[in-house]
Parts: sequence; structure tokens; C-alpha cells
Amino acid sequence: MTPKVVPVVGTVGAPARYGGFETLAEQLCVHFPAQKIQLVVYCEKRAYSATERKGDFHGHRRVFLPLRANGVSSMFYDAWALLHAAFTLRARDIYVLGYSGAWILPLLKLLRPKTRYIVNVDGMEWRRDKFSRPVKLLLKALEYCAARSASTVIADNEALALLFQARYRRTPVIIAYGGDHTLPESPIPAGGHYGHYLAIARIEPENNTHVILEGCRRAGVPLVFIGNWNATEYGRELRRCYADEASLRLLDPIYAQDELNVWRAGAIGYIHGHSVGGTNPSLVEALFHSSRLLSFDCAFNRATLDDAGAYFDNDASLTGLLHIPPAPIEPSRLESLRDRYRWTTIAARYRALLDSSVRP
Repeated sequence: MTPKVVPVVGTVGAPARYGGFETLAEQLCVHFPAQKIQLVVYCEKRAYSATERKGDFHGHRRVFLPLRANGVSSMFYDAWALLHAAFTLRARDIYVLGYSGAWILPLLKLLRPKTRYIVNVDGMEWRRDKFSRPVKLLLKALEYCAARSASTVIADNEALALLFQARYRRTPVIIAYGGDHTLPESPIPAGGHYGHYLAIARIEPENNTHVILEGCRRAGVPLVFIGNWNATEYGRELRRCYADEASLRLLDPIYAQDELNVWRAGAIGYIHGHSVGGTNPSLVEALFHSSRLLSFDCAFNRATLDDAGAYFDNDASLTGLLHIPPAPIEPSRLESLRDRYRWTTIAARYRALLDSSVRP
């Protein structure tokens, strides 16, 4: 039997090289049976060596494009992928991760009206402080195109879905991300690193990096913070300010899961400062490594955790939590949350969208 061809547009590629959407594409490839559903993942050519570009990925195809998958170039990278998926592959269903290429969706809906465009709208990126006003306006316009043209809209978080529904009068399907791919196959010793709190994040103001650092400094607790400190002036300045704090260890990005798991294994809790973006993959991943979670108090994080764990809204409240460490999440509740974010569950929900008989 010829497998159903389903393109995946909107990522740097598979295997994962960048962030949440790449991990999603990778895990869909791992969990979709290639003999029944042939995924075609569009990849940024320069992100992979010539050797890495050879062959399939878990039985699924990859198409390498010579454009950058991030920044302004992503608008053309995703549009190229959509055109190829719609007209060369003549796909009936297309997963679109993000809305960089959404500007071309109205045209595709006219030319290929029977194709279903299943769009994960990410986390309302225009809300991020790091973007200038012109960029925010562009992102709003792209989001509008996605909202009006997508056959199905996916939101990764209940709070995000409510915002999207209020703004566009469309009800998204809620499908989060998984986190169990970070679990080691066998227990990993902590390598002598014990008793610290752990934070893993991009170093950006809306991730409240400064709040976490100051809260931990005041509390005098050991913190290991892994992030891209040298990517922005904000990160470089924080590193300069806190470089001499003996209790704070600021590490550069670590992408290898086995190396990250060494720090996870010795942590007594995880601190999560993200304030925008729906379900943050790093928080979901932390659920599988810690039962003590301290999160920034916002609707997205509360929706992800069903209000479990402890919450802070500034450095003083974080310091207060750290002086008397909060109790771990109750085991049965923790297991229930983990079940929600297993990739078998997530992949099954994405596959169910393909099985739907509803077409444009």
C-alpha cells in the first residue's frame, strides 16, 4: 500500500537542531509509521553536513532548501516549502509549524482548495519584548493570515487557545509538546553536581533571567543557569554583573541531552521564568526530571502545570519561596501531568487530525 504523503513545513529540520518545532518534527518522524504515513520534512541545507543529509530519517523523507530557516528569510523558506508541498508533492494535508510562511496561504487556498493546512500557531510571537514595533506588526499580520487561512489551527496551551479564540473567533485544537525524549535510557550519575537549582532558557527579558538570578542571589541558594549568555547585550551584562557570585554558575548552551541530564540529575528543583509563548518545551521537559518546580506566575505556565508547583512574580517572591523550599508535586498528580506530555500521546493527536474526514 502506498503511504499517505504529509509534508512538515516550518522547521530547521530533523534531527532537531534548534528548538521546540524541530523537536516536534523529529518526534513525529519517530512515532509515525513510515509505511502508512510518509512525512516529508523540509530542512535548512546549511544546518546539516553532506553526510547528515544522506538517507531518510526514521524512514521519512527530507527535502533540503538553500535558504535560512530563521529570521526574515524564514518567510521565503517556508513559502518555498509550502509551494513544493502543494504543487510538486500535491499533498492533501500539510503540517505548518509556525506562521512565517502564512502570507502565501490565502493564495494556496485559492489554487489548492482541497488541501488541508494544519497550522500550529506557536506562541503569539509578537508579544515578545525583544521585537521592534515594525517586526511586531509584521508578526501580527502573519498570524492574521494563519488564523484566517488555516484549515485547522493548533495551539499548544489552553491559555494561548483562549487568547487566540478571543482575538480571531476561531477555536484551536489544543496539542502541547512532549518531554519524555529527554529521559536517559539508564540512570545517570550526577557527576558530583548535587544540591543546586537548575534553569535552562534563552537569555531574554521575557524569560525573566534577571529575576531568577537576583532571587537566587538574595536567597543564597546554588543555581546553575544554562543559556546563550553571549547572544545579546542583555545576556552579556547579566553575566558581567553576576560573574563573581559564588552561588551562581552561568553556563553556555548545552545541546547534548546526556550532558544536560548530568545537571538535571543533581538538581533539587527547576526554576522557570518564561512569561510568553504558550507551552514552553523546557518546562515540559523539566516535569520529567524534577518534582519541585518554581515557575513565573502567568496564565501559560499555570495552564501547562494545571496550577501545580509554586509560582513567583518578582525576585522578592522567588527569594521567599527559596528560603522555605516548596513541597514537591504530589506523585499521582506529577504522573498525570507526565502522561499528558508523552510523545506517544502528542503524536497520536497529530495523527488523529489526518484521520479526520472534515475537508475544506
